[in-house]
Amino acid sequence: MKILTLTISLLVLSLFTLTAEGVGKKTIRKSNINLGFGLGCGYLKDQNYSPLSYSSSGVVVNAGYRRNINGNLLFLTSDIQFGELNTTVSEYNTSDHFNINLELGFLKNIPINCSEIKFRLGGQYHAYFDIVFYDSESAITFYGLHSLDLTGSISWDISSKHALSSTISLPVFGLLIRPPWTGWDMYITEHEDNRLPLFFRGKWTSLNDFFAVNLNIQYQFAIGPGWDLTAKYFFRYYRTDELKTAIIASNQLTIGASFSF
Repeated sequence: MKILTLTISLLVLSLFTLTAEGVGKKTIRKSNINLGFGLGCGYLKDQNYSPLSYSSSGVVVNAGYRRNINGNLLFLTSDIQFGELNTTVSEYNTSDHFNINLELGFLKNIPINCSEIKFRLGGQYHAYFDIVFYDSESAITFYGLHSLDLTGSISWDISSKHALSSTISLPVFGLLIRPPWTGWDMYITEHEDNRLPLFFRGKWTSLNDFFAVNLNIQYQFAIGPGWDLTAKYFFRYYRTDELKTAIIASNQLTIGASFSF
């Protein structure tokens, strides 16, 4: 009986020892890739295009990569929304609507006295485009901004399976791109076969010509070694009085997965 009791005690002790070692030797994963799909909705009023106010809706695809470098974060994120603009004034004013977003940045870890919470500050290059086509290409308007943003993020490891994070960025300087007064001009016509220069034809400016804010909130649920399910919410607001007043607000909600390695 004593031998049986001793054997069980040793087995239990061994189990606790292995469990403790498993926690202590938790794999440190420095890189992360993610992919998500969802829906978007928003608001647009561009007086160079129309005096009307429009609501937007569409399908969203986003993807990204992150690299943890000694607690600091290098990241690349992108998303695109395909959808429509509609107005309550008329059912015949529906337009094709595209929203494109690309961010490349670096965030420096700011040490705080809480191991579960990470606070980072830094900056990013940010390319944002909102493009509208009416009746194929009979009329067009667009808002583009290549900007340098001040960026901050906070993340909270709620438990071993749950995590919550948020990032906010404020563009402070950039290349602002707006259409000509007529929507089309000779420069656009001449570049119909090569439209890449159109995405860099603009005016270098700062906060005196635009205001913008970007907010991202993300929830992660661990489902296996390196794998997480993710839910992301994005809010963006852009405004400029350059050319004519344009106000763009968008909300996006996506569900996806991420893999850390």
